[in-house]
Amino acid sequence: MTNLRPLMLPEIGAFDHVGVAVTNLDQAVEFYIRVFGAEAEPQEFVDPLQEVSIRFVRLAGMRIELLQPTGAGSHLQGILKRGIGLYHVCHQVRELDRELERLRVDGVRIISEPKPAVAFNGRRVAFTMYQGFMLELLEADAADVAGKRSEAGNES
Repeated sequence: MTNLRPLMLPEIGAFDHVGVAVTNLDQAVEFYIRVFGAEAEPQEFVDPLQEVSIRFVRLAGMRIELLQPTGAGSHLQGILKRGIGLYHVCHQVRELDRELERLRVDGVRIISEPKPAVAFNGRRVAFTMYQGFMLELLEADAADVAGKRSEAGNES
């Protein structure tokens, strides 16, 4: 077995959510509540940069992002035409630009460069793809990162 090491240390952080493409947001939310017993988060987001409407539900401790395309140019149109629902996993990263560069060096394709996301209070997101696996990277909240740094300093 080969001893594989990353060229740079990975910074992939905490799991945040899975993304599910849907054709009708209201029906999907109702379905997750009725059939699976999910709890819906109250706010709906419309993201003009991504051309999607978004609602989140929580199910068995997991956050699920339900996304409906809002325009013909939405990346979700092609995903839904291929019959794909669950299409990405999202992890937070402290330094988004640095992590994207590390992934590029390791051969991961960046399919969407960083852009602010309405559903995450303007924090930037980027999408990557490697061998059919789509990973969304979400810029960690600055307050969370600062809090973790100060906690680490208090562990001595």
